[in-house]
Amino acid sequence: MTETTTPPSTPKPRHLVTRVFLWLGSAVIAVLAFGWAILSTTDLALSAGVYGTPGTYKVDSCYDTNWSGKTSNYSCTGGFTPDGGTADDAYDVTLEDTGHDYPDGHVFDARQGVDPDAVQRTGVWGVAGELWQAGFAVAILAWVAYMGIKPPPSKPDPKRKPSRRTRVADRTGIVIMGGIAVGALSWVVMFVGSFID
Repeated sequence: MTETTTPPSTPKPRHLVTRVFLWLGSAVIAVLAFGWAILSTTDLALSAGVYGTPGTYKVDSCYDTNWSGKTSNYSCTGGFTPDGGTADDAYDVTLEDTGHDYPDGHVFDARQGVDPDAVQRTGVWGVAGELWQAGFAVAILAWVAYMGIKPPPSKPDPKRKPSRRTRVADRTGIVIMGGIAVGALSWVVMFVGSFID
């Protein structure tokens, strides 16, 4: 009597429509994250003093922009005065999404970019306020790359060395964790700064 062996079942390939939607969704997320990374990096460079006109910003008033009334996000009106300038040289600028309810009349160091309306706070608090965005944007971009690079799951074989694709995916995972760590640390610094400044 001969025994018949049943061939191992192979998983069904992912449906084409599902794969297309996943790739399109990943592409949209990547484009949005890339745009966010560019904007946040530009603002970060301005806060770090890489470019722009140095000066000071004087707050006239801040108001809550959170429609839910949780007082968690603020925009401020005020004026930017270049170094060496007088009050007559102040340029009216509205700072959006500051995340900080500055008191009326508060003054801090700032820089004005190529666009006169682009003003960012400088120093530790200014850099921390922009660094979290750059960190999370990089983490999202790295996550999208990781999803495209990582090899399909297979049975682990301790004798076989990891493939080049696996090694690249592992390094991308490190970038993801680094971006998240930078973003989280920046949040902590901003939280501490809300009590100090």
